[in-house]
Amino acid sequence: MDRSRLEASISRALTGRAVHRPLVAEIDRYWEIFTDSFTELVDAVDRLVAETAGAGARGADPDQALAAVEAWRRPAADGGPDRLERLTAQIRQTETHLGAVRSRVDRDTVNVGVVGRTRAGKSTLLRAASGLDGTVLPSHENNPTTASRSWIHHRPGQAEALVTLRTWDEFVEQYLAPLHASAQLPGGPPRDPQSFRVHVYPQPGDGGGAPDDYSAVALPYLRKLIQAQTSLDDYLPLLARRGPGERIVVPLKELAPYLSYPSGKDGGAATPRLYHAVRDIHVRCDFPHVDTTAMVLVDLPGAGEAGLDVQQHFLRDLTHEVDFLLHVKRGATNSAFFGQEDYADLHLAQLACGDVPLSDFAMVVANPDVSLSPEAARNVLETARAAVAHYEVRTVECPLGGTPESADAAVRELLLPVVLGHLADRLAEMDRAMLDGLRRRVSEVTREALLFAAEVASSAERWQLGVPDEADRLQTLADRLCDDLADELGVVYEEYDGMVARGEHIPQIEAAVDEAAERVRDWVRGGFDSADEDEWRSRTRNGMFWRAGAMADWWFNRARTKLTEEFGGVDASVDRAVTLLWQRMADALRTRLTEAVVPVDDRPLEALLRRVERVPAPVLKKALEDFTGLRTDYGSLFLRVGSPVVQEVRNLTGRTLPQVPAQTQAQTQAPVPAEVPAGQAKAGEEPPPGSRASWFKPPADAQPGQPRPAAHPDPQPATASPPDPQPAPPAAGGGYAAGATADMEQLHHHLVTTVEHAVGELEHKLHTEALTMVRVLAAAAFQFFAAATGTPGVEREWRRVCRAEQRSIWPGEFDGAEAALSEAVSVLLKRADDVRTGGTEVAAAVGAPLPGRKTGPGQG
Repeated sequence: MDRSRLEASISRALTGRAVHRPLVAEIDRYWEIFTDSFTELVDAVDRLVAETAGAGARGADPDQALAAVEAWRRPAADGGPDRLERLTAQIRQTETHLGAVRSRVDRDTVNVGVVGRTRAGKSTLLRAASGLDGTVLPSHENNPTTASRSWIHHRPGQAEALVTLRTWDEFVEQYLAPLHASAQLPGGPPRDPQSFRVHVYPQPGDGGGAPDDYSAVALPYLRKLIQAQTSLDDYLPLLARRGPGERIVVPLKELAPYLSYPSGKDGGAATPRLYHAVRDIHVRCDFPHVDTTAMVLVDLPGAGEAGLDVQQHFLRDLTHEVDFLLHVKRGATNSAFFGQEDYADLHLAQLACGDVPLSDFAMVVANPDVSLSPEAARNVLETARAAVAHYEVRTVECPLGGTPESADAAVRELLLPVVLGHLADRLAEMDRAMLDGLRRRVSEVTREALLFAAEVASSAERWQLGVPDEADRLQTLADRLCDDLADELGVVYEEYDGMVARGEHIPQIEAAVDEAAERVRDWVRGGFDSADEDEWRSRTRNGMFWRAGAMADWWFNRARTKLTEEFGGVDASVDRAVTLLWQRMADALRTRLTEAVVPVDDRPLEALLRRVERVPAPVLKKALEDFTGLRTDYGSLFLRVGSPVVQEVRNLTGRTLPQVPAQTQAQTQAPVPAEVPAGQAKAGEEPPPGSRASWFKPPADAQPGQPRPAAHPDPQPATASPPDPQPAPPAAGGGYAAGATADMEQLHHHLVTTVEHAVGELEHKLHTEALTMVRVLAAAAFQFFAAATGTPGVEREWRRVCRAEQRSIWPGEFDGAEAALSEAVSVLLKRADDVRTGGTEVAAAVGAPLPGRKTGPGQG
């Protein structure tokens, strides 16, 4: 067997598994929102069903609508759970599967679980595969050998265990409470150590029997409680440590009391029972027969273990912690190879494997008794294969009796090749089956939930439309409400209209333009991108001497970039101005409609629009749609107004820079150093023919300190950063060095002048454009104000919108029963809407089609 090839295949499968993590994380995030919303919807249904008993007389339509709501809580015809209970159970099952998939894709290892009943050979198999000896994994004759679940990792060169401890509260809930229930003891377990220490338990009779009045079925659990009580001092210090999830490192030679039950004729009285304080153990040791560190052996106590809730712990470990299961079964001549308990274990594995075929998930390891003849051993193996044929589970013969050496050889030669080959062939398919099953399950349950939420909303809306609502009084209040809203909204409109009349700017845009202008001016005054102007002059003068054209072009490019960076942010101020208008209108509406109708959140008008859409209110619906759809920028404000100005910021004279006033030139003449570097021209000398300095040679008729024509075109293109300045040439009173200084001053003057001109023009144009936007916002405010309060018949629409919240809007105006029912229906509508939103997001995450919609790209 080429084990390295098989191990490489397993590693590739694990690498492919990691690709699914982002998708599962996204599903998990949306699933939590969806399930929370569904739980709240169930609560709202129950509240509405309760409110119907106290509501007053209702018309036929509302009665029929509420009857549909009550039917969701009516038990099925066969006496089974009602519709909501069935859907809730389906959601819980899907959540369990999601947790299993999440655990699976988050693992970087393939976890091989090993389970077996007493004396089946499980510990022998684990020792042979892991290289651990009997002091860590002992074999006992008459009782289970391991008390705590453990993960055994292949870590070459290591011999230690990471032990996770329980807290006292976890010990009570996870150990004492299940034992008390299984031991059929009245009341709950003691809640603190001292109470547990002095608690009086029934004592088994002489010879290990039970008292006459005590159940034999409960006796094993009672014995475990007594063991835990009498050994309390052994493990109590571990339970009293700092907090939950604390871990300690234990050398392997000291691990046995944390992991295994004591052995010996005295019942192990001399051995501390530290396992009571252990939640789980990660053993690190050197596997003798495999090289990959991706394989982990998981020792699973629980099958047939008294004191452990098999359904809760064993099944959960199988579901969330195990990729593949080895079921060790010992075959002998005097017992059936597969009994009822063994079939129960396989059934648990079938429940745990989810959408992975059991034939891929589990394998039976047949351990024939060493006393069997070869023919009898073959019969045992055939019997094993026949027993599990229904499950299509593979059976592998692996004699684990006899000497440790023979068991080691059997695991190495007979079992590991089969296990590694199976995982290499099927692990990737198993992962894919789990993920496909998750998609299918989530799609099914969200589809059912979305259909249910739609029915909820439909029934609630029919009730709202048909219920008598003391029409005269409600309509009178709605008329007054419309007048009050007109007053509130009118204040907002008049504020914007006054700004138009006075020629005022929108403060947000005005402030953004002024701040951008000041930042650019600060940049210029501070020496552009330098520490100050002196540093800029020093750096730029050197560059101008050697590369005048490129240096000038670069700085004008940089100026355009700076203007774009600063003034481009003005667009955000437009959005803030629109958002402020929306918020002002929402605040005005909320003063009369309350937070129940116009919530305090980041999109209050959209929440109001969703409420309006549920009732016949076409005028309000159109007004809200137009107002919340307001767009004032019609494209980027900066691109339309500012970009043409910025594009004009350029070195318009090409390589020839504008002259600097004579007084500026006179002030910037540099002194002539006494010495110049070797190879450079001295003051008044000609540069060497063909040298770079000769490109900047002043013409013969140029006078010191006077501008000169454009330099020789720079052979290098401009780059994203200023050209690297060459070592500074000597600063002479005349010649090409003085010309570089003059060019630098000319560049500075031209750059400052050009940028200041551009800033001023940008300020003017953007402020002018802002006045147009004031008129747009004022017009939008008037349109909404007029439509929502002045359109004929809009009062009836406000009555329909407010009916469900009439008690909160008009407290004391309506009787409690009718108002409470209205409020319950309103809450129900909100919860149904939340479920539809959450379900849609989950369905989109798994690519599932939505009810009533065609399958779109990426779905199916």
